[in-house]
Amino acid sequence: MTIPLYFVNFIDNYIFMKCQIFLPKLVIIIIILSFSNENLSQEKKFFKEMKPLEKTKAQIKLSEAYQFYSEGNFKNALLDYKDLIVINPSNAKAHFGIASCYYKLHNYKKAKYYIELAFENDPKADQDLYYMMGEIYFRLAELDKAKIYYEKFISESDSKQKIKGYSLDLKLNQVAYAQKEMLKPNNKVVISNMGKVLNTDGPEFAPSISNDGKYLMFTSRRSDTKGGNVDKNYDHQYFSDIYLSQWDSIKKEWSKPSNDLGKINTEFHDGSLSFKSDNSIIIYRNIYNVTRSGDIFEATYSNSGKWSSPKPIFHRNKKLSKKINSSYFESSASITEDESYIYFVSERPTGIGQTDIYYVKKTDHSYSEPVHLENNINTPGDEKCVFIHPNGKLLFFTSNGRKESVGSYDIYYCTGGHENWSEPINMGFPINTTLEEKTIYVSKDGNTAYVGGYYKEDSYGDSDLYKIDISNYNLIK
Repeated sequence: MTIPLYFVNFIDNYIFMKCQIFLPKLVIIIIILSFSNENLSQEKKFFKEMKPLEKTKAQIKLSEAYQFYSEGNFKNALLDYKDLIVINPSNAKAHFGIASCYYKLHNYKKAKYYIELAFENDPKADQDLYYMMGEIYFRLAELDKAKIYYEKFISESDSKQKIKGYSLDLKLNQVAYAQKEMLKPNNKVVISNMGKVLNTDGPEFAPSISNDGKYLMFTSRRSDTKGGNVDKNYDHQYFSDIYLSQWDSIKKEWSKPSNDLGKINTEFHDGSLSFKSDNSIIIYRNIYNVTRSGDIFEATYSNSGKWSSPKPIFHRNKKLSKKINSSYFESSASITEDESYIYFVSERPTGIGQTDIYYVKKTDHSYSEPVHLENNINTPGDEKCVFIHPNGKLLFFTSNGRKESVGSYDIYYCTGGHENWSEPINMGFPINTTLEEKTIYVSKDGNTAYVGGYYKEDSYGDSDLYKIDISNYNLIK
């Protein structure tokens, strides 16, 4: 009895997008039971030689592991799968479950160890085993193996729906692109971890620097988040908070960041997006029963040294505000210095993918209806982050839906200016890797990028904040 990964991923992404959906245990059980016949033979093999009491315990533990996994509670699912290994150390099904959990927790080396154990003990342990092997090898940049197992999965799968759901044609194209791109790294790029003052063993991402260079804002999911709670409706990690650090011009370093920012942070999801020209901030909020899925807000810093209570972006212009914040999920926004263009990411149904990039344009004293960026920029995949450079002539974004990808989410940029954007250009290896590069900010002079990513350079555990020298790109001419 197993749940196809494409179905679990669909649920996982949907919960992430809405972040307000609660799947009761009864619904989870129904989902599990609906796929109960897919690997029945493997389960019979697992339980066959057990004593009745051991068998009952194992069945309960396996069902519990499935439920935890489908709820996004990968750490608890991992514990249950490991308990199954204690009962039967050679159980390939449990090894597959452990590998799947480690994959979701971004521990790809351990995922590789357990997926290879599953394969050695029983190549038919799970109908998605070859697919998972391809995924793990891709993340670890073992590209030849990734290609082999993706193709093996395609050749042995009798489900065209699943092959399409896993975007395997796209992933094989990405593997081929990565194989070429990683042979010609840009050796002039210098990637530096921004240090333990800013980074922790939790995820840090979405860095942004104020126009005067005095403040660094970013998002993190760490134990001191306001309220200290975890998101039990998504991935059971801490809710995200916004952190602010100040540049120390004497010591030439960033100060210890703080999330004690008045009413900026809530007990739910809060995320940094960007600074406006006056150093007010644009943020993301997803508050249960308050925001409509995820919405974009703004806040200002007063002369008295306090942050204002965040309000929906352009709240004084309700017509404009409602054009940007819809009943759907909005997750990223960036504004030109003169506020003539506002770029944002939304999952509204007028898009062609999971989330797409839109903009509104100021004409006289009003703004246009949201315009969907050209299909050469948006894809059937997921455009995650958008950043318009202060000069208005460079647009940066991240996406997982392009063939020209080193893997997962990559960073791209376009030249040419508003309404005349060039074909997206992949920033190449080593800025883009086979892991996830989801967020980017670029300095005014175009020489430095700030990225939330999983680079190996002195990583503190999860995604960290990195400073990258991109001066050789000559972006500002």
